[in-house]
Order: sequence, then structure tokens, then C-alpha cells
Amino acid sequence: MSDLDDVAYQTLELLESRLRRVAFVLDGDLQQDENKQKRSLCVPERIQKLEDSLLSLSSKTALISEVQRLKSRYPDLIIPSPAKDVSLELELAEQLAMILTEAPSFPTTASQLNSLHDLPIPPAESFAALAALQPRIAEAERRQLTQAIEISDLRKRSGALVLRWHEIFILGQGRCWAEWDTRVRKAEQLVRRKEVRISKENEA
Repeated sequence: MSDLDDVAYQTLELLESRLRRVAFVLDGDLQQDENKQKRSLCVPERIQKLEDSLLSLSSKTALISEVQRLKSRYPDLIIPSPAKDVSLELELAEQLAMILTEAPSFPTTASQLNSLHDLPIPPAESFAALAALQPRIAEAERRQLTQAIEISDLRKRSGALVLRWHEIFILGQGRCWAEWDTRVRKAEQLVRRKEVRISKENEA
């Protein structure tokens, strides 16, 4: 194996390791080590396998899909385009003035960087527990979505039932009472006409 092949395999192993870490952080799924199997594959096959794994991860994780959508819509958001017609070269006097201006902050920055070594690494148990809860969180989100759909359907059915009840028991009874009142008025008019006719006949 040549040095170029060795460099290519090392680069692919680094990419695969980073992809596994990203998958563990986002999905909580720790894949088994397949270095021996991948070592037997050629470089194009391993690259294709990396692309397939990345596509599978992006399809399962909404965060990566959203990042890819933003990257496609706003390419300058992640990789800003270089400024046009702007000279980045400074004169020697300007460089010296910049260095002298920022020189007092160098010791402070160095001490802050050294103090980072003294900071304890936070325990990974909480992150591991959160990653282990990811399937239950996804299941709870799925149940919540299902319940929201059922509640929306129940609201529609309840609205339809209330509308039907209003049409039958309120509007229907109102129409029934109006019809009865009309019939009673007509009957009352007939009775009065007959009474007037009878009274006239009796007088005659």
C-alpha cells in the first residue's frame, strides 16, 4: 500500500469517526465498529457508504435537514463570500500599530486559555441519559401529534353535532311554533266568521 492510499484511508477513518459522533449526539444511536469491514472496501465504496450514512442521518434528523435547507437558501450564512474590491494588505506601520494596540491583551488571553486546562470536564452521565431518552421523547412527540389530530377531529365532530342540534331543536321548534301559530290564527278567523254569520242569522 502506498503512502497516498494510507493517507486516504486515514482521512476516511477520521470522517467516519466524526460521522459516528454526530449520529450519537443527534440520534443517540451508537453504531458498532466496522473498521475491518470498511478497511476491505476500496476508497470509492467507502465514500459512497459515507454519503449514504449522511443521507440516512439527515432524513432521520430534522435539525440536519433544516441546516441543509438554510445552507441551500443562504449559502453565505456558513461560508461567507469574500468581500469584493477590498484590500486586505496592510502597510508595515499599520501592522505594527495593530500589534502594539492588542499586545496588552495577549497575557490575559494566554492566562484564560491556560485556565481552561484546570476546568473539570462535566460528567457525561447526564448526556448519556438524555441520549437514552431520545426514543421515548420521539414516541411522546408522536403520541402528542396523534392526540392533537384526534382532538381536532373531535372538535369538528362536536361543532357539527352542535350545529345539527341547533337546527333541529332550536330552529326546528321555532318553525313548528310559527306554523302552529299561523294555523291557530286561521282557525280563530274561521270561528269568528261563523259566529258573526250565526249572529246575523239569529237577528234576521
